[in-house]
Amino acid sequence: MLQLAPAGQRKATTRVQPAAAATSYFQPLQAGDVLQSTVPHRLICAAALLLVLALGVKIAIVAPPVVSTWDVLTRALAVFAGYEFADFGSGVYHWAMDNYGSSGTPIWGKQIEAFQGHHERPWTITHRNTCNNLHQPAVATIPFLAGFVLLVNNVHALAFGAVSMSFIMCAQELHKWAHFTKRDAPAHANLLQDAGLAVSRRAHLMHHKAPFETNYCIVSGHCNRLLDSIGFFPALERLVYRINRIEPRSWTSERFNFGDAVVRR
Repeated sequence: MLQLAPAGQRKATTRVQPAAAATSYFQPLQAGDVLQSTVPHRLICAAALLLVLALGVKIAIVAPPVVSTWDVLTRALAVFAGYEFADFGSGVYHWAMDNYGSSGTPIWGKQIEAFQGHHERPWTITHRNTCNNLHQPAVATIPFLAGFVLLVNNVHALAFGAVSMSFIMCAQELHKWAHFTKRDAPAHANLLQDAGLAVSRRAHLMHHKAPFETNYCIVSGHCNRLLDSIGFFPALERLVYRINRIEPRSWTSERFNFGDAVVRR
């Protein structure tokens, strides 16, 4: 079952930005949270975008001329590696937010709570404005983007950094598209999903089944099959448990208390 808004309520949400006051069905699960983009959200995303553009300009300046097939292949490999690294990184981060910590955890508490809320009302993400959805990963990528702009001169490292940081920043928007029906999704989202360049609805649906222990990667989703087949995340969980004796939520099925939104096994 695809975890979107029920059909009776979905029609009114087709390609529509959230209203000023969210309904009880679509309201955020965190106190004080909003679904609309604010001026600070837009400024943060604009700053990150400017750094991406600056990185692109630097690549154009420092890149030596392409004189062989090897040059083409190595640069394409750097781009591909950056893209898949973003997918892998999104999975590791998603796994950590889903399984450890609480709303009181320093720095990441609100994000942990938001990830848990997403499991209870996964359709709410489709009502988040773009800058609202992306400003937190943008904050995380800005220092790295600045570092690449100021400190790195190797064209392959720059290409890797530009692609990986861009897709890490956009991961939540790709994730959001996976929660739209094909009919309701933006046309470009459908094109990217159909081309296998953005995580598909079907692939991400597998994550939204208790105990939420597979298919964590939300950029392309390419890494999910490999990581799940080799038991990568269960191995990490066993390692964490050996170190600090903390069980992940995928073991305990513990859920946050969101009142009438709570879903238990």
